[in-house]
Amino acid sequence: KSHNYIHNGFLYPLTKPEDGYMSAMSQEELDFRINRKIWPVIRRKGPNDEVHVWAMPYEGALGKVLFYRREVFDEHGLSYPDASWTWDDLLHACKTISDPSNGIYGLLVTGGPWEGWRLIEYLWSAGGEIMEQDEKTGEWRCVFDSRAAAIALDFYTRLNTEPWTDKNGKPRRGYTSRDAQEDNWVKFSNGEIGMLFAYAEEKSMSRFNPDLVGMAPVPLGPPDTEGKRIRAGELNNRMLGLYSRIKEPAVRDAAWEYLLWYDSADSMRIKTRMMVDGGMGRFVNPTLLKKFGYPEIVRLAPKGWWETFEIAVENSRPEPYGKNSNFAYQALTGPVHEALELANAGKLPDDKEARLDVLQDLLRKANAEANEKMIGIISPEDQRMRRIASAVLLVVIIVTFGMLFRKVFRTFTPESVTEHGVSAWGFRKYFWAYVILLPAVLTIFVWAYVPLAWGSIMAFQDYSIVGKSTWVWLDNFGNTLWKADWWKSVWGSIRFCTWIVSLTFLPPVVLAILLHEVPRGKLLFRTLYYLPAVISGLITMLLWKQFYEPSEKGILNMLIMSVPAIVYLALGVVLLWIALMFAKRLHFHGSLLASLLFCTAGFSLIYACYSLAEPILMAGLPDDWSTMSFVDKSVEMVKRMFVNRIEKPFQWLSDPDTAMLACVIPLVWAGMGPGCLIYLAALKGIAEDFYEASDIDGAT
Repeated sequence: KSHNYIHNGFLYPLTKPEDGYMSAMSQEELDFRINRKIWPVIRRKGPNDEVHVWAMPYEGALGKVLFYRREVFDEHGLSYPDASWTWDDLLHACKTISDPSNGIYGLLVTGGPWEGWRLIEYLWSAGGEIMEQDEKTGEWRCVFDSRAAAIALDFYTRLNTEPWTDKNGKPRRGYTSRDAQEDNWVKFSNGEIGMLFAYAEEKSMSRFNPDLVGMAPVPLGPPDTEGKRIRAGELNNRMLGLYSRIKEPAVRDAAWEYLLWYDSADSMRIKTRMMVDGGMGRFVNPTLLKKFGYPEIVRLAPKGWWETFEIAVENSRPEPYGKNSNFAYQALTGPVHEALELANAGKLPDDKEARLDVLQDLLRKANAEANEKMIGIISPEDQRMRRIASAVLLVVIIVTFGMLFRKVFRTFTPESVTEHGVSAWGFRKYFWAYVILLPAVLTIFVWAYVPLAWGSIMAFQDYSIVGKSTWVWLDNFGNTLWKADWWKSVWGSIRFCTWIVSLTFLPPVVLAILLHEVPRGKLLFRTLYYLPAVISGLITMLLWKQFYEPSEKGILNMLIMSVPAIVYLALGVVLLWIALMFAKRLHFHGSLLASLLFCTAGFSLIYACYSLAEPILMAGLPDDWSTMSFVDKSVEMVKRMFVNRIEKPFQWLSDPDTAMLACVIPLVWAGMGPGCLIYLAALKGIAEDFYEASDIDGAT
């Protein structure tokens, strides 16, 4: 994000001659504080094309390395990773360690919208690149559409989706844990994950216990045409800078003094002494221990850790740091997710070259879109078409909303004058009511409508928080209309709203009627159904994460995998029957639309239940199925209904078919209680006389 910080005017240059900030630093001090590979990142052109240093690194470089659990490798008889490790060794270790039935996986991988960042070590080690800068123009472009990138994506896809069979004969896919990062760190600490890629720090490595955790460089990539292998990890660094809007020179000078001292030799001498006095000296960089007079502690340092770190830094490179380069990972995430979905669906070719062709096509498409969106490489003809389309759409939206608001105002606005000639607003009569309403109205105006108006203005600008914003008029709207991700998000919003509206309306109605008509235990059932609404959000989150555990240890998977197909079919029939009974009742009362809605919901539910039963019934059919008689087929199906069960656990949060439903279910679960109480209160408003009369008339 450094380009944004610099060109939006957040940072004050540290190399202005009149200030004399960095010019007063000796070369020895600069070498001590700044890794040579970091200089191109901190010394760049600014908004006025002047070259300056914009930030000062602190606490040393961060090198990406491979951490591993020693006891996990010992348990499986594996040699510890070292500098000679290759991708093949990594894959072999993942295969050996992974035991999903017990919640154990070979490698930690975090999914989500920035998963492309997880690919970068593989991409670089395969000889590819994510972004490159033109030496003449200084412009950055995405270049992750190379064959090397396809090779990296192929290996990453294998790690996550390769089909295999465990020791119990159950089919599995992949050797990685793809849950939330926080949970994965806990699993790694518990020895449930064998390896993970993470940063190692140059000046201290007190994060891990060296008796339990080992460290190795990033594995070597595949051999090139000459048979050579390379490794390339990510190099990062924390930065401190001066805010550009500091008005008082004395304040800026004081800030610089703090920044200068924070990671200076004197500061590091104090930090080193504190670590040594606290018994943590063995985790300090041996170079610092020798420099500040503690050479006897060097021999206590974890064996091989600092040598590994030096290898990692020597073979590392900074992340891309050009314009909008922080979104390059997001752009790369698209083809990563597409590749994983194709692999899970069995749609990637088995032939390696054909598979690489498919993956490279995904990367080419995403690379072109990334350069268009991030760098703005659009032809004048395309830009003109986008502006026209956005103008037409804006006119349609404005006219539509204008008509809707006109109708709303007409409906809810009282007549201007009553029959007695007094204003219908009744300002005099209801003076204190308006006074009481005023704070609420002002709050809504300040926190809702003012930001809405301000955001509407920003929509027509290339907005800068600190610097001067420029007007781009319809370009933002036009570019948005041509984004596939935006249309996907619109479709996702429609699906989500449909799920929420249907599941938060129909089930509470059904539940309210059942609670109203249940003969005994009404208070108990009402309490049980309302309880989720008062449970802490943190508890709810942790509870549902246990439900959605992707292995068979997850509560939902455990339940679903223990149920035969006949239960799903029976459940679907019961749900359909309930929905049709409600539809019949509503149709009798003339509510045709609601009746149709219940019918649709009933058939949707039975289809969902059948979708769960179908894999059980159709998986592994006999080879002679097509030639079997009708009786034999029927017997086989009946057997499968009562005996067979789902063998493969659901990946609830990473499978596109279940991810959205998995987000909706907890909301419905937590909101059904309050919703059903509202409908139950309405039912209680019906006098008992009506029920008695209907009983006498023979109504059900």
